[in-house]
Amino acid sequence: MPELDSKPADARRSIAVIDGNSLMHRAFHAIRQPMSAPDGRATNALFGFFNMLIKFVESFQPDGVICAFDKGRPQVRMDMLPQYKAQRPPMDPDLHEQFPMVKELLRAMDVPVVELAGWEGDDILGTLARRGEEAGYEMLLVTGDRDMYQLATQNVKIVSTRKGTSDVAVMTPESVDDLYHGITPELVPDFYGLKGDSSDNIPGVPGIGPKKASALIVQYGSLDEVIAHADEVKGKMGESLRAHIDDALLSRRVATIRTDAPLDVDLESASFPTFDPAEVSAAFGSLGFTGMTARILKLAGAHASADGGQLRPELPELLAAERADALLTSAIEAASWVSGVLEPVSQKRGQASLFEGSPAPAVWLCFEEGVVRLEGDPASAAVLRLAEEGRLVSPDLKALLHLVFPMDSADPAPLDLESLDSERIFDLSVAAYLLESDRSSYDPAGLASDRLGVVAGKASDELPQAAIDCWLARELRGDLARAMADEGADQLFSMLEMPLLKVLLAMERCGLHVDEAVLREQSADLGAEIDAMVSMIKAEAGEEFNLDSPQQLSHILFDVWGLSTFGLKKTKKGFYSTNAKTLEDLASRDDRVRAVLDYRERAKIKSTYLDALPADVRRDGRIHTTLNQAVAATGRLSSSDPNLQNIPTRSELGHRVRTAFTVPEGSVFLACDYSQIELRLLAHLSADEHLVGAFNSGADFHAATAARVFGVPVEEVTPALRSRAKAVNFGIVYGQQAFGLASSLKIPRGEAQEMIDRYFEAYPGVRAYLDFCVEQARQKGYTATMYGRRRHTADITSRNFQLRSFAERTAMNHPMQGSAADIIKIAMISVAERLREEGLRSKLVLQIHDELDFEVPEDEIGALSQLVKETMEGVVQLRVPLIADVSYGANWAEAK
Repeated sequence: MPELDSKPADARRSIAVIDGNSLMHRAFHAIRQPMSAPDGRATNALFGFFNMLIKFVESFQPDGVICAFDKGRPQVRMDMLPQYKAQRPPMDPDLHEQFPMVKELLRAMDVPVVELAGWEGDDILGTLARRGEEAGYEMLLVTGDRDMYQLATQNVKIVSTRKGTSDVAVMTPESVDDLYHGITPELVPDFYGLKGDSSDNIPGVPGIGPKKASALIVQYGSLDEVIAHADEVKGKMGESLRAHIDDALLSRRVATIRTDAPLDVDLESASFPTFDPAEVSAAFGSLGFTGMTARILKLAGAHASADGGQLRPELPELLAAERADALLTSAIEAASWVSGVLEPVSQKRGQASLFEGSPAPAVWLCFEEGVVRLEGDPASAAVLRLAEEGRLVSPDLKALLHLVFPMDSADPAPLDLESLDSERIFDLSVAAYLLESDRSSYDPAGLASDRLGVVAGKASDELPQAAIDCWLARELRGDLARAMADEGADQLFSMLEMPLLKVLLAMERCGLHVDEAVLREQSADLGAEIDAMVSMIKAEAGEEFNLDSPQQLSHILFDVWGLSTFGLKKTKKGFYSTNAKTLEDLASRDDRVRAVLDYRERAKIKSTYLDALPADVRRDGRIHTTLNQAVAATGRLSSSDPNLQNIPTRSELGHRVRTAFTVPEGSVFLACDYSQIELRLLAHLSADEHLVGAFNSGADFHAATAARVFGVPVEEVTPALRSRAKAVNFGIVYGQQAFGLASSLKIPRGEAQEMIDRYFEAYPGVRAYLDFCVEQARQKGYTATMYGRRRHTADITSRNFQLRSFAERTAMNHPMQGSAADIIKIAMISVAERLREEGLRSKLVLQIHDELDFEVPEDEIGALSQLVKETMEGVVQLRVPLIADVSYGANWAEAK
């Protein structure tokens, strides 16, 4: 929502009219996470609707609010056009049941609800807009329907919801003109008369879309003038126009918003907020909207917290740094939670000289009494004390703890990880991630707004964003802890993710040994290869061009080389796409395109790794990646700054890069990875007797599958058949359909479907299990791993095929993919414990999906190999063996 200043004293009185149907539909499709009231009724549309309403009121501060809804059949327009909106499918039952609820909640907020049988909400908005404007009010029409733009005047503004529940545009006559390139508000009905509106079944003129419609109206001035000059319009467009003049005139009439609805509404009495706080608290609280209740009450100057007590909407008090020791002692003795945030360098007060080195780190701590800023040694001492004795919560706990357990092992580490109790630490982002793994951000301000209804004040020099985040983190901890307990995620948090955080701290400090000379040598060699490739490709083109310019490359491929553009789409800038899929398809038929792809791969490897990695080497001569627990929606860890998980594993170039990751003299690089863990989990979870038997026999699993799917003895399975069976095996785990399998194997779709059908005939228990997963997700709104890690699947009931299909694939693959992520995390914790218990010097340095990597002294190779293999294979008992394979070498490449 745009931020607007408070209205000046002489401003017109403003009245907002909400298009209830439009906002409810938008909210229902924007809020994908399943939500329900204690009695089981769906509430996602209500949550989105009131979230939009609150944001609108906060931003625009209207003097009055009215909400309009459709009532019954749109008889007024059906009398003009019987097929009006006839193509629309029935309303989703979950949305339908929320309409009576939204009206009751609006009445609790003392917002008038206006309905009129046979008339649409659009006409109610139109009528109130004109009445209000004539009475001297500024009218704000809140809607997602673009046909409402015809109502825009200097005193009637359309607050147009464009995307999700927060992106809006304020449409004035000027902005409508800009949007439609010359179509002013009064011409919008003419515009719809020509182009029609498929969503409402308004026909318009066939073959005339928005661009042609606006061009014709701008050229001739109006629909009437376009019709008068119809004989001048050439080609098929002119033929269609002349044949459908009656349709155009009817479409304009249907698209015209009525402003004469017989309404009994007193605009003068419209006022907001006038609600009874107790009534609002009861109505919204009964649906479990505790955070939203606080936000609504705040609109009227009343405040409430989730537990019924008072929640301070004002910013916390800034306390003197001298009080920190006493506050720490008191908090530790009382076993109360203290939040901490490491202040980014960019937010530090003042500016360090280029010759002063790095500024001293600063930390914000929040106690019950307020916030404190500490800098330098006092900051480190406070964090160390909290880590060893207190209860510490942070939006990014690892970043904070690296202050006393630095990533660069050349720096001393005052914190002993043994003293860090997993039950006394709370990473806010990880907690929120367990509740909503698809969320794009876990920043405290966003979480506080969504969960607590708290909208914090703006940052200032005195209280920067780090201070506000610190305060919000402390406020959020209890709410997140309760929510995790309610969803059964508390054990995952306390027994898996927080113990894992300690392991990750140690791994990040250890880092990976790297040989910078090897990186430089490889960069030079690859640079020479790239130069030669560029020269060769330009010679083939016969002209100079920039290979990194998609537009110039498109010109070479399709204009100079004349490659087929059949089935290709142009970009918005008017040239054919040269994305990876397009080039891969072309490369199968043209070696010149294969050379372009090879160039791209080499250029990416050089810039992303060979040239960039030396800058990541710290004073200890090692590269320290950050391992993230709250990024990948599947539950897997991700790597960043730099990303070491993305180095290609199967390409020769990726192999080259990995040779630079060495180990100190007298050590080896050891890797241990699970063999086919997701397929083994599929066998375990589905309990399919043939799949379980194939793994328990110890035979080649892919060959066994090929034998069953293709109906041949296993000894007659060819490499080609085995390869196909392997693709089906892994495709099934990821919910792959015939289209995807056909693309990966480059076979006809019918043949791919036949292979999938044979697979399910061979393993009927798998089909039954996957169907069960999808049905459970439909009923519950989420799917879960063996350990209860949830992933929400709200789109599984969507009418949109792509959204629904993605949710179904998620329902099928998350139990395997997510369980594999849980298992490797459990293995990491167990391996770290055994390394400590047995006093080995070997270090766990990296995790990549199903693989753990170690730096191992040569005299510990045997012991470490046995320890890791035993531990990884023994962390869970399945119906089939869990196999871990060990390999090692002088560097990362040789180990794999």
